[in-house]
Amino acid sequence: MKNYIFKVGALITIKQQRFRIARIIVDGRVQLEAEVDGTLSNTTCEELLKHYAERNLRFSDSHSDNEPGSISLGRPLSTFSQPVQQNAIRKKAYLDFIQNQGRFVSTPRTLQIHIEECARRLGDPTPPSPITVYRWNRELAMHQGDYRSLIARHDRKGGHGCRLHQDVREILTAVIDEVYLSEQRNSGDMVHAEVITRINKWNEFQQRNRRLAIPSRATIYRALSNLDRYDEMAARFGKRIADMKFRTSGLGELQMRILQRVEIDHTPLDLFVIDETTDLPQGRPTVTLAIDAYSKMPVGMHIGFSGPSIEAVFACIRHALLPKTYVKDAYPEIENDWPCYGHIETLVCDNGLEFHSHELERVALELGTQIVFCPKRQAYYKGSIERFLKSLNFQFARMLPGHSFAKWFHREDYDPLKDAVITFDQMMRYLHRWLIDVYAQRLHRGINSSPYRKWSENALQEPPRLIADLDRLDITLGRSCERTLFHYGIELHNLRYNDPALLAIRRQLGEQVKVQIRYYFDDISLIHVIDPITQNAIPVPALDQAYARGLSIEQHRLICARAREINKGAINTSSIARAKSEIREITHELSLSKLQRKRQRAAKLQGVKQTQKKESTATQNIPAAGIENSPPLSLQVDSKELPDMGSLTFSRVPKSAEL
Repeated sequence: MKNYIFKVGALITIKQQRFRIARIIVDGRVQLEAEVDGTLSNTTCEELLKHYAERNLRFSDSHSDNEPGSISLGRPLSTFSQPVQQNAIRKKAYLDFIQNQGRFVSTPRTLQIHIEECARRLGDPTPPSPITVYRWNRELAMHQGDYRSLIARHDRKGGHGCRLHQDVREILTAVIDEVYLSEQRNSGDMVHAEVITRINKWNEFQQRNRRLAIPSRATIYRALSNLDRYDEMAARFGKRIADMKFRTSGLGELQMRILQRVEIDHTPLDLFVIDETTDLPQGRPTVTLAIDAYSKMPVGMHIGFSGPSIEAVFACIRHALLPKTYVKDAYPEIENDWPCYGHIETLVCDNGLEFHSHELERVALELGTQIVFCPKRQAYYKGSIERFLKSLNFQFARMLPGHSFAKWFHREDYDPLKDAVITFDQMMRYLHRWLIDVYAQRLHRGINSSPYRKWSENALQEPPRLIADLDRLDITLGRSCERTLFHYGIELHNLRYNDPALLAIRRQLGEQVKVQIRYYFDDISLIHVIDPITQNAIPVPALDQAYARGLSIEQHRLICARAREINKGAINTSSIARAKSEIREITHELSLSKLQRKRQRAAKLQGVKQTQKKESTATQNIPAAGIENSPPLSLQVDSKELPDMGSLTFSRVPKSAEL
C-alpha cells in the first residue's frame, strides 16, 4: 500500500473537507490551506495524528483518478487470479533486488547483470529484459512507490459494454420483460426462440444490408445472468417469495430470562407407530411442542392422533405449566430430570385457526399470558420452534424403525409400514429419553451452552412462578359454552348433568336461567357450572355414569350418530348401548384393516394416551352429590368398553373452585 507523511504540499481530507499543508513549523505547528477558498487555519501534528487514528483524516493524491495516467489501485491483490498474483510478486522481487544494489541505474548493461543474478537466486528460467524492468520501475515511481501498480490489469483489456445492435438490444430487452420475467417462468430457450421470431419479422421489411444479426444462445443466457436476482425472483415467483429469499437476519429480539418468550407449533411426526393389540401401523401422530426461546429447552409437549386442535394446544400449555414429576416414576431409566415448568409471559403462535380461537384468548387472559402472532407465511419469526421440530424429525424419528420422510416421494422403494415396530407407549418412552438425556444435555450452537444448563443457571437467579391454584387451572383449560338450567339439570351433548347445588341457583334466579359451563374434551362424565352469583365453579356429574365414565366427546358423538342411524333419531339407553357395542366392533375391524387410512381412524377412536394407563390421575372420589342411584364416579375405562380418545387427562377436583 502507498505510504504518506505530513509534509508541505501534501493533500489531506478532514471530515469531508480537503486541505493542503502550507507550512510545518519546528515546534509541531501546522498551517492548513483550504482547497475550496484558500482559507488558512492552524493546527498541530498531534491533532492531525488524532484525526488519523479516529479515521477522520485520509491522504489524497495530487492528481484525480479521472486524470490521464492515473490508475485506481483500490482493488486488493487477493481478488485477482493466482497467476496474476504470482506475476506481481515476481516483479516486486526483481525491483527489490535491484534497489538493494544501490541507486537504480537504467542502462541495459547494468540492469542485465542484476537481472541475471536475481533470476539465478529465484530460479526463474525466463528472466525479463532490461527495458521491461525499466518500465516496471517507472510505473512504480509514477505511483509513489505503491507496489499495487505492478499488478497486470487484464480485466481492463478488450471492449466494454454491449456489442449488440441497438435494435437487437431493444428486442432482447422487450422479450426478457414479457417472456422471461413473468409468472409463467419461461426458460431461456423460449426467450431465444422469441428473439429469433421477432428479429426474423423485423428483417422481412428491411433491405439486405440493414438486416439484424440473430444473437447466439450464449448471448441470451449471458443477458439473463446479468439480471438483478431480486427483480428476477420477484417477477417470476412473487414479491413475497423474493423478500423471503433475499431477507437479511439480525440478532433478533433479545431474551433476558426463561419463559419470557415461549414458541408453540404442531408437526406430524415422521414415524409410524403400531397398535399394541393388532401389531398393525396406526399412523403418524401429531406433535404439539412449546420451546423456551431463551434456553432452547422444550417446556411442554402433547402427542395424539387428532391433528392440530385447540385441545392439543391446551394440553401442551398445561404440560408446560406443571412440573414434570412423573418422569422419574414413569421412565426410571432416564438419568436427568426435566426441570421446566412455570408461568409463561409471552406465547408466540402462527396463524392457525386453533391459535386464533376465542378460547385461547380467554385462557391467555386468565393465565396472564400475552399472545403474539407471527406475520402470515413468515415462519422464521418463531425460528426456535421451527428448527427444533426439524431436529425432532431428523434426529429422533429417523433413528427408529418405521420412520417416514417429510415428503412421500423421498421414500422411493422404502416402505415404512413394513418396518413399523414401535408402539405408542414405546415411542413416548424413547422420546422422553431423547429430549431429556440427549437434546437437553448437548451443546447448542445458538446459545453456546446446553439447554439444560442454560435453563438451570437462569432458574437459580429467577425461579419460575407456579400457578397458584391447580383446580382453577383445570377449569380454565376447559371449553366454555352457555346452557339453560332446567329442573332436570343441564343438557349437553345429548347427556344430562345435575347436582343439588344447581337447585339453589334455580330457586334464586328462576326456573330457567342461562349459565356458563366448562366441559372437557377427554371426559364427558363431569362438567363445571359457573354460579352466576358467586362465580364459583360447581362440579356437576353426568346422571348416567355407567355410560359416560371415561368417554371422550369424539367417542360419544360417534356412538350417538350410530344410535340415530339405528333408531331414526330416537336416542335411548338401549340403543346407545347397542351402538356402543357395534362401535367397539367397528374399531376392532378398522384396526385389522390393511388400509392405512382405516387403521389411523381406529387409532383416533382408541385415543392413545400420553400417561400410563395403570392408574388414572383424573377426578378421584367425586361424590354423587345427592343424586339418587348414582354410582361412585371413576374415570377408569373398562377394557371391554371403548378406549379413551383423549390424549391428555385433566386433574379435575369435585369441590367448588373460584374463578
